[in-house]
Amino acid sequence: MVRFSDIIKETDKKAPKDEPLEKADQEETFRLSDSLILKKQEDEKVPIDPPSHDITGRDVAAYYKKFITRAQEVRERVKGDKGISPSPILSDLHYIIDRGMVDSLYDYAMSAQGNYDDMIIHTLDVTFTCLKVGMGMKYDIKMLLRLGLAAFLENVGMYRIPDRVLKAKGKLGEREIRLIKNHPKMSRDILSRMGERYKWLAEVALQVHEREDGSGYPSGLEGGEILELASIIGLVDTYVAMIKNRPYREKFIQTDAIKSILGASKGKFPPRIVKFFLNQISLFPVNSYIRLNNGSIGRVISTDKNQPLRPTVEILFDSSGNKLRERQVIRLSENPLLYIDSSVGANDIH
Repeated sequence: MVRFSDIIKETDKKAPKDEPLEKADQEETFRLSDSLILKKQEDEKVPIDPPSHDITGRDVAAYYKKFITRAQEVRERVKGDKGISPSPILSDLHYIIDRGMVDSLYDYAMSAQGNYDDMIIHTLDVTFTCLKVGMGMKYDIKMLLRLGLAAFLENVGMYRIPDRVLKAKGKLGEREIRLIKNHPKMSRDILSRMGERYKWLAEVALQVHEREDGSGYPSGLEGGEILELASIIGLVDTYVAMIKNRPYREKFIQTDAIKSILGASKGKFPPRIVKFFLNQISLFPVNSYIRLNNGSIGRVISTDKNQPLRPTVEILFDSSGNKLRERQVIRLSENPLLYIDSSVGANDIH
């Protein structure tokens, strides 16, 4: 997978001229309903229906696999120089939002194991995390659909880059870095084929790697020059890339990734968006490992938005380091004498 640190450290140089794209085939058509859902208008916001309470783990797993298939289809169409239809993606997004499945899909994605391409997994992680943040920002259904579609398609330009570059384990050369830094322009060109009604989508994809302080690429935009959806996706894209394993490094502990966003990456994203991100993405996310003040080690199995520092944990090792044979679950919100002392890396669990 791409070493993103190489891209960030590379000084700005003129990117190579985009390769011309042949006219896409008309195999897929665009429905009028798409433009009605997404068109800009100042009418009353469309409310989100209350979550359905009959969602099962099987439903979540099935829809996760469905989005995997959608992402694979997009990849193959881009590689085959064919047009992309947003209709099936929008339909699936609308379904999971309407049924209140976003939180469940986010939790599932953060712990899912599967033999899928890294870029496919990254696409789903970014999409569900963005939707979670968008819900925290009180986006209505129209804005959530815009955000979800943009997150799902923001990286399509990467499918034009050879695997030898994407999956390189060593340090990237200047030529490869320039190629990677040109992928937002390739994404814009691919999405521009959808026509005028999706011009906004192409612009979001172009701006995802721009940064609030002007340090991003490809245009070095600053502050208000960057679309809000692009800033949300850019922040989530950064976070998700840090907490997943890459060929050249182990994944970051979630708390370290968040600390990096608040520290090393401070000023790169709008404070308002960072605030909503932190409100939605717990400092101790589901499936992260923690050490309690009594010395026991556990795994977070659910979080509490009202008490983000006091999640529900499954104790794996007691205070003496002995592995528990029977499942023990503790709700920290109901145990005031216990609290999280520190985070623990997965490699430190024995």
